[in-house]
Amino acid sequence: MRTRLRNLSVRFRLSAAILTLCAVTLVISGISLLMLRNAENWLETIHRDTLAEVSQALDISRNAADLATAAPFLLTVQMPFQRTADAQAILSTIDRLEALSSDTTDLALPLARMRVAIDRLQGLTAPQNALRADIAQVDIRLTQLQDRFTRQANAPDLAPMARLEWAALGQLTGTAREVARSQNIIEVGEFSRRYRQSRADIPRGAIVARGLAEVDAALNSPSGDLFKLQYGYLTAGLDAENALFRIRELSDTVNAYAAGRVEAAQDRLRQARAQTARNLDVAQMAVAILALLSAGVAVVSALFVSRYVTRNLRLIADGMHRLAQGDHAATLPDPGGPRDEIGRLFQAFGVFRANARNLERRTAQITRQNTLFASVFRNIQDGVVIVAPDGVIEAENDQVCALLHLPDDVRKAARTMPDRLAASAFAQACGDNDRGGFEEYTNPAGDVLEVRKSQLPDGRAVWLLSETTERKRIDERLAEIRRVETLGKVTGEVAHDFGNILSTISGNLHLLETTTPAKAPTHLGRIRTAVDLGVSLTERLVAFARKQHLAPEVVEIGSLIEGMVDLLDIALPDSVDLHLSLGDDPLHVMLDPGQLESAVLNVCMNAAQAIPGSGHIWITLRAQNGQAVLSVRDDGHGMSEDTRRRAVEPFFSARRDGDGTGLGLPMVDGFVSQSGGTLDITSALGEGTEITIRFPLADGMLQPATAVHTGAALVVDDTPETARGLQQVLHGLGFEALVATRFAHAADIIADRPDLVLVVSDLNLDHGQSGLDLIRSALAAGPGARAVLMSSRLPTDPAVPPVDRDRLTLLAKPVTADALTDAVARLLT
Repeated sequence: MRTRLRNLSVRFRLSAAILTLCAVTLVISGISLLMLRNAENWLETIHRDTLAEVSQALDISRNAADLATAAPFLLTVQMPFQRTADAQAILSTIDRLEALSSDTTDLALPLARMRVAIDRLQGLTAPQNALRADIAQVDIRLTQLQDRFTRQANAPDLAPMARLEWAALGQLTGTAREVARSQNIIEVGEFSRRYRQSRADIPRGAIVARGLAEVDAALNSPSGDLFKLQYGYLTAGLDAENALFRIRELSDTVNAYAAGRVEAAQDRLRQARAQTARNLDVAQMAVAILALLSAGVAVVSALFVSRYVTRNLRLIADGMHRLAQGDHAATLPDPGGPRDEIGRLFQAFGVFRANARNLERRTAQITRQNTLFASVFRNIQDGVVIVAPDGVIEAENDQVCALLHLPDDVRKAARTMPDRLAASAFAQACGDNDRGGFEEYTNPAGDVLEVRKSQLPDGRAVWLLSETTERKRIDERLAEIRRVETLGKVTGEVAHDFGNILSTISGNLHLLETTTPAKAPTHLGRIRTAVDLGVSLTERLVAFARKQHLAPEVVEIGSLIEGMVDLLDIALPDSVDLHLSLGDDPLHVMLDPGQLESAVLNVCMNAAQAIPGSGHIWITLRAQNGQAVLSVRDDGHGMSEDTRRRAVEPFFSARRDGDGTGLGLPMVDGFVSQSGGTLDITSALGEGTEITIRFPLADGMLQPATAVHTGAALVVDDTPETARGLQQVLHGLGFEALVATRFAHAADIIADRPDLVLVVSDLNLDHGQSGLDLIRSALAAGPGARAVLMSSRLPTDPAVPPVDRDRLTLLAKPVTADALTDAVARLLT
């Protein structure tokens, strides 16, 4: 039996103690309820006798207060029917007071006097309102007269005496108006005296006589003149105030009566409360005795449980404390008792100690890794910055401010990288699209910084700042050397060619001096040919230098190339087949059509010369990312990498026969660059060559078959050509498309245009800004807005609120017109 008691769980022991306490508590509660019920019966008897009297007294007080509050408003009511209704409501309140005090005669006389005062106040209200309306009409007429008299007095074309008379009339009218604004009867008398005195002092004349007649007409009304009206109005006001005073005085009498009745009821309640308190004292004594008994049971139960639970819990707590202090060798004695909750705690201590030892080993490894990372973070020569998703700097090394040349106060004030860059002397020299993923910044001293930003999956970003001044200077020196070499080569070739031309001209001029007239045309023809050759060479040099005169116009490239088919058939050998793929949609660009024809012919001739024997030339035209892409591809012998790299150098020729001038492709490249386009060469030995020329499409010319959307849209991209191309796609879809190439400009547009229905933004913008910030602002500003985020490295989880996830779609760059059209259709349908 003793062993069975030892094996009882702690839960069972605690439950038994709690049940014992509950039994004692129920006994105490029963006794308490019995005592409270007796007290309740006693209080109910008292309340039945007193609460009705208190309620009646409170009703009397409340109705008296309503009466004192509502009576003054009779003076301000303008509408007769409303005034009658308010008076009836006040009289109804008096009727209720008389009914409430029917058991006593103390309120009969005050209520009767109050009824008389209400009737008096009601009788004064209508005449007083009528007098006030008549006074207002007289004041309006006097105001109009005073304004007219003042205008006449200020008329420059009147005689001085006439103006003085008009001014006197205006002053007299103003004195009369003061009567309408007087606040007491004494002021009415004073202003009346002033008016009569002013009227007597006015010099008499025709103007004054006529004006006085008008003033007299304005002062009079059917009820009397202004002085009589104002006097009557103020007298009625005094009578009304007297009636109100009597009403308030009588209301105070009623309130005092109600307060007396409430006080009497409270005295009876105090007596009842004293009797109840005596009864409760007896109940408290009984409850206290039972509570002491309950406490004794609780103490006995607690001692029974705590001797086992508390001692073992103290052992476990001491062991856990030593373990928390790092003593992983801490042990607990074997309890040797039952396998209850305490026994399981001893087992849990052993498991926790084993986990703590494993955690200590893992912590040591992490500490070593963190020490290594901190050492690299502090000692790396580049600046490293870690920013939170909201753009605030979380961590940085000392190299950041050293590279940006920022003092400590600026470092503390500027908490974002765009702010740091803006506060420094560095300015952006080129964007990440121009430098393969990093931005380049320079300062007036010539220092160069490369700034890279890498986005982390959790929304954070890592900035890396590298000082590349010396490398930039070396690159510039190498570029200068290459330019000097190119200039030397150009100079030598030009000198050689012009030397031959001048020799031809000089020789034929010498022959002209000695030849016969019959042979002179021959020598002149040779001179003319040499001059034409010099002109052609000069034009090629100008085109290479990208300074030739162009006559740009909007040209549909497909039609222009179709018109060149006959010319190309004549220029190309019969062994070379020409294939055209110009697409169905017209593509319009702004350029010089003659120069474009020359460029296409030049490229096709070069392609034909690179084809040994028979072969093919393919000319294709398509639209891509807001650009017209013209491609000329051949299946000739191709170029080596060195030849491809030098293909646009002036006077460089890979022709084996030595007949090439080396100015064909440089001239084409110069024209393309001068027209705002780009030229790319793709080639490999034995695989042919493809020359791709890209021109920006003319605004408004890229139109799909139908426009299916309306509203305002915003395109944000720091590459202007890409932004314009996407703008044209959205124009074609029916949007009012706006363009911004800078973060700040886009933010202003979003703030000014809450009607935006679509925002298409690049992820990485200028100064390290994120397009996600713009998208979040646009989605918050317009509940119906949608957004497209573009990037070559899209985030796996864009940092937007969950409710806005369905309003955002992601597109990988480069973005085609079809991809953007499909994305917009998914978002807006």
